[in-house]
Amino acid sequence: MNTAARILVVEDESIVAFNLQQRLTHLGYDVPSIAVSGQECMEQVAATSPDLVLMDIHIQGDLDGIEVASRLQREHTVPVIYLTAYSEDSTLERARETQPYGYLLKPFSERELHASIQMALERHRLGSALEHHRRLLQQALDAASLGILEVDGRRSVITTTPRSAELIGTPQGEPLTVAELLARVHDNEREVLAANLERSLKELQQFSQEFRLLSNGAGERWIKLDAAGTSVQHVAGVMQDVSERKLSEQRLRMLKDGLEELVVERTAQLQQSVKELEAFSYSVAHDLRSPVRAVISISQELQAQPERLGAEELALLQGLTTSARRMGELIDALLNMARMNQLPMQRRVVDLGQMAREIVHALSQSDPARRIELNVAPNLKTMADPTLVRSLLDNLIGNAWKFSARREITRIDIGARETHGETVYFVRDNGCGFDMAAAERLFGPFQRLHRASEYAGTGIGLTIVQRIVMRHGGRIWAYAEPGLGAAFHFTLAG
Repeated sequence: MNTAARILVVEDESIVAFNLQQRLTHLGYDVPSIAVSGQECMEQVAATSPDLVLMDIHIQGDLDGIEVASRLQREHTVPVIYLTAYSEDSTLERARETQPYGYLLKPFSERELHASIQMALERHRLGSALEHHRRLLQQALDAASLGILEVDGRRSVITTTPRSAELIGTPQGEPLTVAELLARVHDNEREVLAANLERSLKELQQFSQEFRLLSNGAGERWIKLDAAGTSVQHVAGVMQDVSERKLSEQRLRMLKDGLEELVVERTAQLQQSVKELEAFSYSVAHDLRSPVRAVISISQELQAQPERLGAEELALLQGLTTSARRMGELIDALLNMARMNQLPMQRRVVDLGQMAREIVHALSQSDPARRIELNVAPNLKTMADPTLVRSLLDNLIGNAWKFSARREITRIDIGARETHGETVYFVRDNGCGFDMAAAERLFGPFQRLHRASEYAGTGIGLTIVQRIVMRHGGRIWAYAEPGLGAAFHFTLAG
């Protein structure tokens, strides 16, 4: 339920005042008291906080109604309507300066009185709401350190708030022209800002621009202006100092450029080091082949003359031959690994299943007595380098074959599964397995999880496998248990 508006009547003629009070009460207003002088009016306003004052210009005391209204304007926010018989131009001019909410000449009708009061109350309500929102806006602008700028295109004059004047570097309240503002803008951005302002003044367009300002005593600073035409030849905008962000962006850009240069430099150095290391490894391994072959040849020639040697000497020569052949295998493995890193990638569709069957067939021919159970999943086609992938399968299936040799039936499973949108391939066996505690050493060169006397090999096969997988952008890992076999899983990105 709406509360009746409280109205203070200031009228020194008692009969007129009583009649006015009756008429207002009949209209539904609350009239708690009547004042007959300026002093009494001020006291009643302070005590009752009325919503509106009906002020007669001619009242008792040293102050007339206009002077009292002027004090009310300075000290309170209550709206005033003049009710008077005075209509001289000088009186009207004095009354106008107090910004009244109405001016009714006596006599007036009840309808005129009611309409004037309602209009005044609504105007005051809207003005109070506008002032409240203006304060909130100013608080927000102050908190964000923003300033307002308005451009009057007809007079080419700029109006500023304290913050925008500070950003521009001009005293608050001092007239500023558009030309003076543009003169402070950096040469690189001045033309664009002038065009944006002109377009917004004519076409009411909105724009956002960052530009450098040369303000007196503050040096160069970056300003962001978000503005729009609000009416023909009028633009309003919000100014913000973005110098700190611009400086941070510049530093970040310099760091990024420096980092990119450093990465290029370090990458080139690393690539050169890798090439030199591979060339060195290849050269060393290649040069070692000749003396190793010589050792094997001489040992075999000596063993071919058993009558000249005793049993102990023959045993030593056989051990020397075996060790030399073992060294030859290691050298071949190193050469293969070095050569593999130098080969360019040539991806195309390869059938991993067909490759796996061919490799197992070759192994079976080398050991026809071995009973084998091979399970190869269908449709194991993928995009990969065929030479590298065959080497990968050679090593993984070769390991499965080797470490399953002591089983009555060698079982090898080769397949794939989809996991989180990724194809994961696997080679699984029922061999001797290994302890997962040692799995971190699995792919290191020359790392062996079983004694050489139990299972022969160079100890470099899984290192080659890992490098092939990495060159394809994939991953490789293994699961195993001692005595229960092992499973190697890998992906081939792309």
